[in-house]
Amino acid sequence: MAGSRHNAGVSTEAVPAEASTGFDVRPYEGDARAFLNAVEVPFAFTPRDEDFQLFEPLIELDRALAAYDRGRVVGTAGIFSMGLTVPGGELPMAGVTMVSVHPTHRRRGLLREMMRQQLEAIHRRHEPLAGLWASEGAIYQRFGYGMATLAARFEIERARSAFRETPAPTGSLRLVDADAAARLFPPVFEKVRAMRAGVYDRPEAWWRSEFFHDPEHQRNGGSPATYVVHETDGMADAYARYRLHPEWDERGPKYALEVLEAMATTPEATAELWRYLLDVDLVATIRGRNLPIDHPLLLLLAEPRRLGWGVGDALWLRVVDLVAALEGRGWAADGRIVLEVRDETCPWNAGRWELSAEGGGGRVTATTRSADLALHVRDLGAAYLGGVGMSQLHSAGRIAELTPGAADRADAMLRTAFAPWCPTIF
Repeated sequence: MAGSRHNAGVSTEAVPAEASTGFDVRPYEGDARAFLNAVEVPFAFTPRDEDFQLFEPLIELDRALAAYDRGRVVGTAGIFSMGLTVPGGELPMAGVTMVSVHPTHRRRGLLREMMRQQLEAIHRRHEPLAGLWASEGAIYQRFGYGMATLAARFEIERARSAFRETPAPTGSLRLVDADAAARLFPPVFEKVRAMRAGVYDRPEAWWRSEFFHDPEHQRNGGSPATYVVHETDGMADAYARYRLHPEWDERGPKYALEVLEAMATTPEATAELWRYLLDVDLVATIRGRNLPIDHPLLLLLAEPRRLGWGVGDALWLRVVDLVAALEGRGWAADGRIVLEVRDETCPWNAGRWELSAEGGGGRVTATTRSADLALHVRDLGAAYLGGVGMSQLHSAGRIAELTPGAADRADAMLRTAFAPWCPTIF
């Protein structure tokens, strides 16, 4: 229920909240159902009782903000407390979600004031990072969020999905029900999470509400979800959740198979799981979205262009505490670099900082030394997980390279083995 309906952002703002007489932004007062009802006004969606009952445990009312007009809620901002995989470990992240401004109150400064108060509260809580999925990417860059991960989508005809080379099977696949999947899937997910930056933790309540809950009104005409697990030597090492969209014409079946989530911990399990997904009977087309941009499927296929591969923005990341964030991640190469950072919303991040990386760890100190790179905090957020290179940002005119070669040096320090990936919208 938290998916694309609750990702952040519905409004653009230009006027400070102080100029909006009669409006008040403060911690939310009320119950969870009323808060969610207020969230859904701009999204034109009414939560059903069965959905709400599962989703309610995920709502953290003690972290919710609301904008009030004469006591009536006209804007909302919520947070999921998360642990985010970062290069070399994990850090707390405030997962910003359920952000809305009612259409009657656009351009009154309400969103800006909610974002300001929210970031200050996150800082007081000592969470170094905030992240969100933006309904409109332009909104949150103004508050210091940078595009930290990308997501790939594909659609391929089953008839053109041959692999360049199909290796001999090393494991076996079997269909399982939801109860068995609830036992088998989480350990696989945790192994994948440890391998890639950008993946957030998934508590049991999240599995129940956002993964296994599969009401008919959320299937877009498709079948109930199917669960398949891949096992090697009796141990689960890959899984997939998918649904079928049945269609027939006078020539026979031409189903579409929609891949909802597919996780694998080894190259062998990856190949065998995807060979299965591309070979289901009655299916004419296979499609999916939100894959990592370096997914091996492109290299497995004999005709990669048949995937119709597309890429879009995914997780937007905000560095809330620069020192804690940079010292809390691992570094791929030793080095020393001075960053001059601009941050209008969180002024404690602004200034000149020297980053020294050695043996995989980093230390950050304020400095008066000449800067090597000058950048806005939103671009630091984009580069933080290793998904966007400093050299790319420099090429796009987003950052200034004050010392020749500094962007390449920074990239060597930031590099990760795999592209960062956030597999689930929140």
